[in-house]
Amino acid sequence: MRVMKYLAIIWVNVRLFLLLLLAGVLALYLSWLVNAQLGYGYTWLYHLYQTDKHIEKYAPQNRFRDDFEYTSITQHKAMFQSIVDSVHNDGKGLEQIRYQVNGKAHALLHQAEIIHLQDVAALINNIHRLAAVCFVLFLGLFISHRRWQGGDINASNKGILSVALILLGIIIAVFFAYGAKEIFYQMHIWIFPEDHQWFFYYQDSLMSTLMKAPDLFAGIAIQITLLAIVIVAFASLWGKKLLKLN
Repeated sequence: MRVMKYLAIIWVNVRLFLLLLLAGVLALYLSWLVNAQLGYGYTWLYHLYQTDKHIEKYAPQNRFRDDFEYTSITQHKAMFQSIVDSVHNDGKGLEQIRYQVNGKAHALLHQAEIIHLQDVAALINNIHRLAAVCFVLFLGLFISHRRWQGGDINASNKGILSVALILLGIIIAVFFAYGAKEIFYQMHIWIFPEDHQWFFYYQDSLMSTLMKAPDLFAGIAIQITLLAIVIVAFASLWGKKLLKLN
């Protein structure tokens, strides 16, 4: 009888771990959607990273496109938003993104950049599918956990805090062990097709120059993470009341 109770306690904590893990994934997804609607904060990150000076330095060195250094800040922000709109729409319209200098229009992206951004668009579609699966799993576990709360085995606040700290500890340990940049590059290797270029030098890509990659992505990641933490905090308060935890 005692063994069965211990097994029940272990299962409660495993289920709680999975619930919090899925909640974290869904919070990141919701935060990402919000950031996407706000243009990923490019307007203020542009000034934070002094992207205009970065463009002034590297645009003249570009081996594929001319005169980008003469474009305005307004054009930069509009072109970035056009890229965002395209990758969130199956990659449509990437070839039509242009900048104008002295009345002459230039295509912003060359073929390798277009292929990469189409890969990004495909990834975004897969993220939507993954989020839907995570939501179904979360809902099933949530309902199961709520039913179990009616018995004499339930999860305490201390248990929830412990599980949350374990998850946070794992994430921090991974970042300290490998470094944010290495993780960023490794994720690209795993995610994108092997024969498709995803790394671009500033001298070869106005896309990378415009985004000041990877600095911009670090800023976006921080924004998404901070908002996700807020979402998880509010969701935890709501979930705690719904589950009637001690």
